[in-house]
Amino acid sequence: MKLFQKISVMVWLIAILAMNALASVPTAAPPRSDQQRLRWKNASIKIALSSSLTQPSSNIKTDSDVLGALRRSIEIWQSVADVEFELVMSDKQNVSPSGVAGDRVNLITIAQSPDNVLLFSKTPQTESAKTRVFYNGIGHITEADIVLNPFQQFSTDGTFGTFDLESTLTQEIGHLLGLRHSGVLGATMADSTAKNGNFGFVDFGYRSLAESDIAAARDLYGAFTDDACCAAISGKLTNGSAKPAKLRVWAEESKTGRVMGQVEAASDGSFRLGGLHVGTYSVFWQKLGAPGASTIGQLGTFDLEMDETRVVDEKVNFHATELTLDYVGINGQLADLAVPLSAGRDYLIYIGGNNIRSEQITINFSSPFLKASQDLPFDRDFGQNVSAAGFVISVDKETPPGVYSIFATGVDGSRTSLIGALNVEN
Repeated sequence: MKLFQKISVMVWLIAILAMNALASVPTAAPPRSDQQRLRWKNASIKIALSSSLTQPSSNIKTDSDVLGALRRSIEIWQSVADVEFELVMSDKQNVSPSGVAGDRVNLITIAQSPDNVLLFSKTPQTESAKTRVFYNGIGHITEADIVLNPFQQFSTDGTFGTFDLESTLTQEIGHLLGLRHSGVLGATMADSTAKNGNFGFVDFGYRSLAESDIAAARDLYGAFTDDACCAAISGKLTNGSAKPAKLRVWAEESKTGRVMGQVEAASDGSFRLGGLHVGTYSVFWQKLGAPGASTIGQLGTFDLEMDETRVVDEKVNFHATELTLDYVGINGQLADLAVPLSAGRDYLIYIGGNNIRSEQITINFSSPFLKASQDLPFDRDFGQNVSAAGFVISVDKETPPGVYSIFATGVDGSRTSLIGALNVEN
């Protein structure tokens, strides 16, 4: 997990900068294409917990509930997808070296052994964990090893400045199952993760799975007990250009606006949003990594029946704009992490990016439960070419738990979005 850039020139934000990371998932040969989906052939998976996590260690705070955190992380995936884990104890310490095949032991370790330390040698202070996945030529996973950074500290009680062990394990087990990173900021599988104390308080929300995490797992393994699953939306997006664009596609529940699934399209524009419940969805696309182009568009609204796969092939058009939305925050801070909210309350929320000025943009949501007041907006300078504005956001008391996107519209009509940037928790 690599450190994301939290933007600020203020001294009191510098300490927060070191508290956030991005997930890292090295994979073993053969090379994985952007379209290849990895999964276990047999969804009964044995995991070996290294004694390095159960013995006294400076890396894990004393009295931390290591076994409880791991069991809860395993159980939450088992409760939504048709997978089953068997947990065993092991004296093995080392990750399998990179290569065509490992030792067929799916190890979780934090040992300060040479092999494990080498994984974090380039960025020892800015990564929290890595999962090394081995797989064969037809995409079946044969082994996956999780290594917690032996240079970092973990806890299960929210100790300030430590990584939450349960949140970390939940995400890494998602990678062990074959899931990629998610573009949904409030998803457990999101690119970014934070140490305890980000935004000035402890947030255990990443221990739970977002709907997009659940859909991704069910698309690979099927549902555990849900009769209303699983439907899919697939297709191919083109833009009439010889140079392919990098695109993300996501689906929101039309009735509530909750983000229910997302996927990054392959290099040729093909995509599959699977594991969705029966229902009605608004589907959006977003252009990634290319400033100066319109960032989002809507593919339409679709009613999905059980086991249905709706095919959507469409040409998307880009329009030049200087508007980008990259960060969200609270308590005077910005990050590429979702902000946790509670139903029935009002919050002062910051958004940041390029050309984010309160008099030049309108904030809105696809959810009827969220409203942004623009009566008293104000701007703030976070430095390093990042502009920001603050708005009061009201969360209706009937808002269903889940993650919701923020949309910004410029005076020229251009739109941008932060997918799943608000996490309404129970």
